Amino acid sequence: MNTGPGAPLKILLVDDEDGIRKVLKITLESAGYEVLTAPDGETGLDIFVREAPGLVITDIKMPGIDGIELLKRIKHLNPETEVIMITGHGDMDLAVKSLQYEAADFITKPIDSLDLESAIQKAEDRMAVSRNIKTYMEDLKTLVEEKDKKLNESEKLVTIGQTIAGMSHAIKNIAGGLKGSSFILEQGIEHENRQYLKQGWEMMKGNIDKITKLSLDLLNYAKTTRLNFQLENPNTPAREIVQLMVHKAKEKNILFKFLPSPEKKLTLMDSDAIHNCLLNLVANAFDAFGESPVQDGQRQVTLSITTQEKEIIYQVRDTGAGMSEPVKASLFKEFITTKGMNGTGFGLMTAKKIIEEHHGRISFHTEPGRGSEFFIRIPLRTKA
Repeated sequence: MNTGPGAPLKILLVDDEDGIRKVLKITLESAGYEVLTAPDGETGLDIFVREAPGLVITDIKMPGIDGIELLKRIKHLNPETEVIMITGHGDMDLAVKSLQYEAADFITKPIDSLDLESAIQKAEDRMAVSRNIKTYMEDLKTLVEEKDKKLNESEKLVTIGQTIAGMSHAIKNIAGGLKGSSFILEQGIEHENRQYLKQGWEMMKGNIDKITKLSLDLLNYAKTTRLNFQLENPNTPAREIVQLMVHKAKEKNILFKFLPSPEKKLTLMDSDAIHNCLLNLVANAFDAFGESPVQDGQRQVTLSITTQEKEIIYQVRDTGAGMSEPVKASLFKEFITTKGMNGTGFGLMTAKKIIEEHHGRISFHTEPGRGSEFFIRIPLRTKA
């Protein structure tokens, strides 16, 4: 076993069988590890709090605080601690349950030294990845803090600081997702479990999609600093959205209505940028229905345009779930997402920035259970 550079890894071994504790302690100490032992979960928890070991190996079935409960409490105290479960051949359901609570691995009795070595090595690899991610995030946080100190220099620096903060949050989420999906894939390969393989691959694909979307969102966000204003019909970018989303609407059984402006007035705008704004709002409206059962006539999204004397008004309305109070309070103020783990948080901030570059404003109204409405208002201008 490779203990790596520096001080030896401290391991806490928790098992109510004295013979197993003695054998494993000798085996692990001979491999160069520092080993602490405990005969039950309660004692193990006290030692964990006092000694802060990097790795815990615990039996699943024990009197009092069992292995699953010990795992949950350890993860609550320090999520970065890796935990390996010891289980009997008849306890596979408990072993799988332990993985759901983020156990690093499980080994079965009688314990094979090669299985133990492999499990510890994987746990050490996971700890190394966690340390690298933590170091990266700390460096990124330091960079954000340095930028924050200079925010008063110019409005541009304020925007840069917000962007870096948003990027760090999005990258952290994606890194965590990739770490989780790769672990489940490893478990599926090692245990020849097709369910794990399928679940891990679906998670991996989702995180790849998020990386792609994050890249596109960053490009769109950067583009707002060099908008190309031209005289355009306000209906043009909206019609493009309808053509783009009509097939997705059919797939989701959403009634997608388009109400263009009857006016033929032209206005100065960046049609591509407005297209990106509307696409984000319409996509959010589609996602507002989630995975709830389809009911004919109740899933509706309407994109409408009104041309008034001094402004153009785009409205995107859905009959979805609406937004919670915390989301409402933070919308447009920071890099948050209304899509849970599926969003990057850049879309609405990009939309807000684009509208402000058009000297306009974006607002919304929402009611839980009745849906949301977003309004984009930009001045009707024919001259720069």
